[in-house]
Amino acid sequence: MIETKINLFNDAMFKAIFRNPKNRKIISEFLSEVTGVKQELLEQANYQGGEIPKKKLEEKGKIADLIIKIEDNQQIIVEMNQYRSNYIFEKNTSYAFSISSESSKKGRREYPRVILVNLDKFNPFQTKEGIIRFQLRDEEGHVETEIYESIHIILENIIDKQYNNNKIKKFVEFMASETIEEMEEKFKGDEEYMAAIRTVEELSTDPNFVGYYDLEEAHKQELEDMRETGYDDGIEKGKTENQKEVARAMYQKKIPLDVISECTGLSIEEVQNLVNLKN
Repeated sequence: MIETKINLFNDAMFKAIFRNPKNRKIISEFLSEVTGVKQELLEQANYQGGEIPKKKLEEKGKIADLIIKIEDNQQIIVEMNQYRSNYIFEKNTSYAFSISSESSKKGRREYPRVILVNLDKFNPFQTKEGIIRFQLRDEEGHVETEIYESIHIILENIIDKQYNNNKIKKFVEFMASETIEEMEEKFKGDEEYMAAIRTVEELSTDPNFVGYYDLEEAHKQELEDMRETGYDDGIEKGKTENQKEVARAMYQKKIPLDVISECTGLSIEEVQNLVNLKN
């Protein structure tokens, strides 16, 4: 029997699954476990495309993978990070702050709460932890969880058998499946997940969607070829220099090293080396 190959980390497939109301229960259950937001609120929230307001007319359009508007003062941004890049976390964080800044202009005296959820297909922090959280702190070191929180889900660590949150692990195993047959075997008897599998199956046979999906897969191969040949080294070096300048500026404002690391994509050790050299 020929198996139906799938890649749920593909940008087109990921967005189609997360934005589909039919899959809302398994998505909301997963995000509730990760963020602490009540599942009922997540089920009733507004899931939409992530176009971020421009600050300048000439500014290039910014698009987050998914923005979930829960209430007037609370939003979740979900980003699927399939490819490793020095710039990716800086980009995601800037999107989160753009949304927070835009929302705060609408007559409110306080900033809305924004939670950034990163689904990382790689292990950027070289950790054994399944979930890493970054929170802003005030000048006295108190956590300001009501303003901003960034959460990294390290997918390969969640799949590890030692990880014990079954609801989170279950969803990650669904996302990591490579064929529809594998999914059906794993989730046989689970009505909610089987319904999601049918969604994946329908998308896999929809000629309009398949064209978009194939384009994303071709782009993936193109990026991998560029990395192997070193073609993108110059671009990445330029981005890295910019990240270093941002890190130094943040350090001067007494922002904690872990937050600087998360915002710039540099490791904590790299940030320490930068500021020590400066001093």
